[in-house]
Amino acid sequence: MLSLGLAGLSHTVAADSSQTGNAVTIRVHNYARVAPKTLANTEEVATEIFQKAGVETRWVDITSTRENTQVSSSYTLSLTSADIQLSILPSKMSGRLGLPDNVIGLAPNTDAQIIYVFESKVETVFWRVLRAQHNGRLDRPVSRAQILGHVIAHELGHLLLNLNGHSAHGIMRGEMDFIDRHDSLLFTPQQAEVLRADVLRRNGQREMLAHGD
Repeated sequence: MLSLGLAGLSHTVAADSSQTGNAVTIRVHNYARVAPKTLANTEEVATEIFQKAGVETRWVDITSTRENTQVSSSYTLSLTSADIQLSILPSKMSGRLGLPDNVIGLAPNTDAQIIYVFESKVETVFWRVLRAQHNGRLDRPVSRAQILGHVIAHELGHLLLNLNGHSAHGIMRGEMDFIDRHDSLLFTPQQAEVLRADVLRRNGQREMLAHGD
């Protein structure tokens, strides 16, 4: 789970991965109907965070209706352990879980393939950020997409790091304070090493399935 505290933004700098095949695919189920532009910017934020750690991400936006579910991307490989299901839930769905107000995302099981993010709680954090900016505690603009991207990266971190709890530093802290130093909401070097190893393991399983081993 992610407990998000008071608010600002860390700047993430994209870096080329030295392992271009070191990638995971995130299949996004946008049940909260986040606006397409906001969702695209969100994915860009999360992509930059993982690029900084040497991991590439591919995003598949799933369009759901009552009649069917359509994939709005050309990337349509069969699901493997390197595919993560992300559900962005609206308030009516997240409210049924009875979670504390400060829980903004959820990874039910580590080393699994599904995470949840609660859009209405991201919105609450966004307004806290605006108040912090208005009160002079934050000197730069922060968007919903930047907050949502960090939340998604945090929850993906729980899966890829096989981490039940939280760390003392970086993006995997239990309390994310965006006002801290610009690099405080990135994966630590040690976490980045574990991330790369786990993604390689997941892709190795993909290769085994592809060859029928």
